[in-house]
Amino acid sequence: MAIAMGAMGAMGAMGAMGAMGAMGAMGAMGAMGAAGGTGADAVAEQNMLLADALIRTRGGLVEAPGGAVIQQAEPGRDDADAMQRWTPGVRFHVALFELMASVRFETAGEPVRASLFHVERTDGSTREQLVCEVVRPGIDFFLEQLALVEEWALLREDRASEILCQLTPQFAFWNAVASLHLDARPGTMALLELALGFASLVEMRFKHALACWRPVDLSPGLQPMIATPGHGSLPSGHATEAFFIAHVLESLLPKGQDCAETLHRLAVRTSINRTIAGVHYPADSLAGQMLGRSLGECFVAQCRQHGSSAEARQSWRSRKFDVGERRGREVNFLPSQPTVDGTQASELVRAAKRTVLGWYWDRARAEWGEAT
Repeated sequence: MAIAMGAMGAMGAMGAMGAMGAMGAMGAMGAMGAAGGTGADAVAEQNMLLADALIRTRGGLVEAPGGAVIQQAEPGRDDADAMQRWTPGVRFHVALFELMASVRFETAGEPVRASLFHVERTDGSTREQLVCEVVRPGIDFFLEQLALVEEWALLREDRASEILCQLTPQFAFWNAVASLHLDARPGTMALLELALGFASLVEMRFKHALACWRPVDLSPGLQPMIATPGHGSLPSGHATEAFFIAHVLESLLPKGQDCAETLHRLAVRTSINRTIAGVHYPADSLAGQMLGRSLGECFVAQCRQHGSSAEARQSWRSRKFDVGERRGREVNFLPSQPTVDGTQASELVRAAKRTVLGWYWDRARAEWGEAT
């Protein structure tokens, strides 16, 4: 039965359901296969069997009620070191809450201008600094971009395996480009998963606010080779996350292991693949590059700010994406196009104590040896 369920998941991944099938193969159906193919009933039976076994084991080991009491140190108030006691899922949610509490999102104007601000609260005062801003292009701009989407569709056969494998986060690709051995670095993996969780929430908020058309909305004849995601087109989430993770890895790697250029080229190729697949315009990736770089720099700055060995100050470059200000310049996201330059520097003051973000950073940084 487990084999049959796995086969059904694989068929879903390669068939008309596209990404949803892949998620089914990796998620619920995979869990059912692991449980022997009987799903929730098997899990419940296993839990009942384990509970009975633990009851019987205690009865055979404990001679009398009570016994020695383990002395535990009293934890400090909101102590980052307590993170070591929690399960990975709890750590993730605690740190993700801290990240979301540190930003504010707003929309204004016509065309819509969506902005993300970092909020820093110190000594009873609040300071806001711009992280990034995206101005929604008009429909005429997207109609012009359709020609590029149609042109790049000719590369689908060449890029098909990459596109399908990149439906989920690209850990295998990040690991391969520089022999990073991420599977042997659990602290780094946890930090990257936190970064991806943060990026996903922020990019979805931008997508909702800007509500840009997907290519297939304007030209049904494009027939994307994968299922079109059920959210707005700009900025590209894949581009945002690829450039975000590239910056985090660049910041973690020790001196002498510089793979920034390779990571950048991988982020570009991953982004371009989404246009080839027919689900994004080239400009979506350029906006995602801008968002990913600024968000990644702000994320690293906060982690270092709250870490145990941070420099006195941490900074990032605020960035803006507005096609109206790029008239006469390339907005097609060609491989030769450089990283979008920041418009202004924003700075954080060293925190008084380590927080959960610093705990995540210190744990990951310790896996890479000599500090950068």
